[in-house]
Amino acid sequence: MKKIPRTELQVMKYIWSKEEPQVASVDITKFMSEMYSWSKGTTSKTLLRLVEKEFLKSQKEGRHTFYTQLISSEEYLKFETRDFFSFMHNNSLSSMISSLDASTDISEEDIKALEKLIEGR
Repeated sequence: MKKIPRTELQVMKYIWSKEEPQVASVDITKFMSEMYSWSKGTTSKTLLRLVEKEFLKSQKEGRHTFYTQLISSEEYLKFETRDFFSFMHNNSLSSMISSLDASTDISEEDIKALEKLIEGR
C-alpha cells in the first residue's frame, strides 16, 4: 500500500463514510462538488487514480459507474499511523508522547485512555 495525497484521501473518506458495498460515481461527484467545489472532471480523474492504485474497484452498470472500496479505512489508518510513527518519531514512543505532552489539545480523558492502553500491554 502507498500513501495517497489529501485529494484522494478526501474521496476515500467520503466512500468510507457511506458504509455501503458500492457507491455511485454521481453521488461522489455531487458530494465533492458541494463540499469542495470540484468539477466532474477533477472527481473522475481522482477516482481513476484510486482505481489504478487499487484502493477502489470500478464497475459499470448501464450508464452508471459504481465504486467498491478495496482498502478499508481501518487498514489505511494503520498504514498511515505506522508510516508517521516511523518517519516522524523514528519508532520512538517516548518521542511521540513528548510531542503530545507539549500540545494543549490533549484532554485529561485522552491521557487516561493512553495510560490504560499502556498498562494493558
